Amino acid sequence: MAERIFETPAVAPPLFGLPLGQARRVARRRAQARVEFKLVDSEEKAFTVVCQSPEAGEALPPSRLIKVDIATRPWIDFLPGIYQDADEENADFLRRFLLISAHLTSSVEENLEFVHELFDPRITNEKWLPWLASWLAMPLLEGWDEEKRREIIQRTPELYRKRGTAEGLKLALRLFADVKAEIHEGEWPYPGLVIGRSSTIGKDTVLSPPVFASQCFTVELPDRKDEISRERLRTVQALVETEKPAHAHYALVFERTEPVFEKVPFLHLGKTGRIGVDARIGGLEDVPATQDEELQKLKASV
Repeated sequence: MAERIFETPAVAPPLFGLPLGQARRVARRRAQARVEFKLVDSEEKAFTVVCQSPEAGEALPPSRLIKVDIATRPWIDFLPGIYQDADEENADFLRRFLLISAHLTSSVEENLEFVHELFDPRITNEKWLPWLASWLAMPLLEGWDEEKRREIIQRTPELYRKRGTAEGLKLALRLFADVKAEIHEGEWPYPGLVIGRSSTIGKDTVLSPPVFASQCFTVELPDRKDEISRERLRTVQALVETEKPAHAHYALVFERTEPVFEKVPFLHLGKTGRIGVDARIGGLEDVPATQDEELQKLKASV
């Protein structure tokens, strides 16, 4: 794999005395650098940095690689004396052989030291996110990016705690449907048939069972009814049905726009003629300027 080259210069952060896992995080956070380690025999605390190259404060190479030596106690010291005694020819063989095993198991020590980070959705490795979500019974969709997955996992306990409330429904719509809706409790947009008022089926009157305003709420969407996609509408309806109380009734309210009419100078039969919109009765201010000579003379004589 080709090394990643950075254009901006950086200096090596101080890593001496840090555990291997913490040294990796400090190098990545302060200089966007990666760490390559080698185990060496040392009396210092096990698995801590005893030497680094380049040293702290020196400029990093373009690849931003920091090589460190990690202290370790020779495994041969923990074996019975009979295994430590050897002739001059093979005196160092077992020591070097055990050092290979120490390199292979060093990652286990590092993972155990920072095992608590696996349970933090903000900093855990991306590959652990589905596993962490499964603990919360929260499936992750393939279309969600990494940032969205981390936020959903982090706020899942809050969703469970606020389930069935207006605040919880608003949060669910924002997280799962990217909809910034407003919830109005105790409202119902369909008053039903009222004598003396307008009652149009499908507009301000619907056929529905009896409802009580105290058990109703409206979901106000920032979309126009004729512009929202069917997929987005189905997602919103599914979320509301899942998050609302079972006994509550709801209605979707869309953004209302005022109709736009073509501006005309005066009444045209067969084209326009809506009183109060593009035509009025009386009023000389509605008579447009004209170039007709006869009308100009008539106006002057008056």
